[in-house]
Amino acid sequence: MAGDGNGDGVRDSTQAAVGSTSVVRGPTGESRSTPVTLVAGSQDGKVDPASGARITRLKQEDAPALPKGMEMPLGLLSFKATLATGRSSEKFSLYLDPALGVNGYWMEDGTGTWVNLSSAAYGGKMGSEGGRLRLDFEISDGGRFDADGQANGAITAPGAAAQMPLSIVGQASDWASNGFWL
Repeated sequence: MAGDGNGDGVRDSTQAAVGSTSVVRGPTGESRSTPVTLVAGSQDGKVDPASGARITRLKQEDAPALPKGMEMPLGLLSFKATLATGRSSEKFSLYLDPALGVNGYWMEDGTGTWVNLSSAAYGGKMGSEGGRLRLDFEISDGGRFDADGQANGAITAPGAAAQMPLSIVGQASDWASNGFWL
């Protein structure tokens, strides 16, 4: 269905917890665009009715200075979500074109380190659904990745669908033998 970026059979524009927009691909000034869809209160990419989350802003911003090797084809995707009373964190799903070649949803922490929130280490995951890449992640209100730093019922998050090479810890050696790294 047109206008249904998360494939739940309901137009995104009628759901307060779903935001869809078209963003520019590549360097500033290029005219190629691609759709992105963000789901707040996500349960495997679909809206959890018990969540009560609402997306109040979803916009594209220019990419900041990046560490060597990091590629951010869409720049920052900044969003704000309000939480239901009594909730201290929220799960999100970001749908996008798999051709972008990203390997996670990355945010910069207070020390300047870029962290992949859609990795297992942070309770997230990546998957394919309906021909789109889905990045699942969770952010705590007032926590390390809430940009306003306040537990105030809203999460503000400037993050990015990006590609960063794995560290040496996450890469298998070309010299692997019998399941052991040499």
